[in-house]
Amino acid sequence: MGYSLIRPSLFSFTGRHGKLKKKTLTNKETACILKLAGQGMGRRAIARETGVSQWLVRKIIEECREATHSEKSPTDKMRERIDLAEFAALKKRRTLFEIIGENILRAVQSFPPPKSPPTEKLLFSKKHESEEMVLMFSDSQIGQLVDQQESGGLGAFNIDIFLERLEFLKVSLKKIFEIHLDNTPYPVFNIFFLGDIVEGSTIFPGQERQTDMYVIEQVMFAVDKIAEFVAWVAALYPWKVKCFCVVGNHGRVGKKGEQSPLNNFDTLVYAYVSEKLKNYPSVEFHISKSWWMLVERMEHSFFLVHGDDIRAWMGIPYYGIERSESRYQKMIGRAGEGFHYFCCGHHHQEAAIKSRIFVNGSWVGGSEFSIKTLQAAGAPTQLLFSVHPVFGVTWERNIQLQDPAKLIPISIYR
Repeated sequence: MGYSLIRPSLFSFTGRHGKLKKKTLTNKETACILKLAGQGMGRRAIARETGVSQWLVRKIIEECREATHSEKSPTDKMRERIDLAEFAALKKRRTLFEIIGENILRAVQSFPPPKSPPTEKLLFSKKHESEEMVLMFSDSQIGQLVDQQESGGLGAFNIDIFLERLEFLKVSLKKIFEIHLDNTPYPVFNIFFLGDIVEGSTIFPGQERQTDMYVIEQVMFAVDKIAEFVAWVAALYPWKVKCFCVVGNHGRVGKKGEQSPLNNFDTLVYAYVSEKLKNYPSVEFHISKSWWMLVERMEHSFFLVHGDDIRAWMGIPYYGIERSESRYQKMIGRAGEGFHYFCCGHHHQEAAIKSRIFVNGSWVGGSEFSIKTLQAAGAPTQLLFSVHPVFGVTWERNIQLQDPAKLIPISIYR
C-alpha cells in the first residue's frame, strides 16, 4: 500500500471512564479508509468497519479530495485549459436572435425617412353643429314609502330621500353641463316625462300602507318640486327647456281599464307645473292627450310611452319591449309616420337595447314588490343623452341618483 496524500490525523473516542483520548492514525489506517470509500462504502459503514468516528472518516475523505485537486496531473491541467478556451469561444458566438436583430435593424435603417408630420392640430373651439340634450324623467313615485328595516337594508324611499336624490341629480347635471357645453352648442334641453310621477293609492290592494302622503298631498308636493327643478334647468343656461309628458300607471284612478288612461294624477301634475311656469318664456310644456306621444327633435323622432302594458317577468322584458316597439312602428307606419327611437320607463331598471330603445330607471330603487316578489333592486337612476341632427343619439349617461357615500348598510345579526 502506497503512502496516502493525507497527513496522519487524530480521532477521538470515549474511554472506559468517559474521558476523551486521542490517537494518531497511521498511514495504513488512513489508506484503508480511503480504499473503502473508493469502493463506494458510506461513512457510517466505514466507521463501523474501522472503529473510527463518522466525523473523522468524513474529514479524511474531504482532505483527500482537497489534496487531489491541489496536485492535478498534466492531463487534468490540459483538459482545464481546453475547457476554458472552448468557453471563451462560446462567449464570442452570437445567438440567432442577435443575427436576425442586426439584419432587421440594417433593413429598417435603409428605409426612407418619414414625411414631415401634418400641420393640423386639435382645436378646442365651439363646434358648428348644435345638439340637444334629453333627460328621461320617470318613476319618481312621490309619496311611496319603502321601509329600510322591512327591506333589510335593500331599499329605502320616502319624501326626504326623494329630495336628497333630486339635489344629487342637480349636482351631477351641473358637472355634465360644464363638460359638454364647453365644446358643443346646446340650444334646447328636453325633458321626457314618462309617467309615474306620483305613487297614487288605488292601483293594487294595500297600496296606501306603502305611502307616506295622501294623493292630493302627493300632487301638490310633486308640482312644487318639479316646477322648481325645471326652473333651475332653465336658469342655468340660455337655452329652451321643452317638456314632453305622458302618464304612467301608478297615478291612475281606479283599477286598470275602469277609467280613461288620462284620468290620472300624473296629468294633474303636468298641467299644474305648466301653469306654474307659464311666465317663464324659455319653458314649454307639451302634454299628450293619449298614453303615448311622438316627439321630433333634431330631425329624429322619439316614441314616448310609460311601458306598463309591456309584460315583464323577473327583470327587464327585452323581448317584450322589442315586440312592442315593432308593433307601434307598424301601426304608426300605416298612418304614414315612423320613429327612430323608443323611450319608456316603468320597469325600474335602466337599459339601452340595440341603440334605439331606451328604458329609464327609477327614483325608488328597490321597493317592497321588486325586492320580495321579483328579487330585484336596481340602483336609482335616470337617463340623459344627446341628439345630433345627422347621427342621432351620440352619447348617453346613466345618472346615479344616490350618493355612494350614503349607501344604506345591510343589517348583519351576530
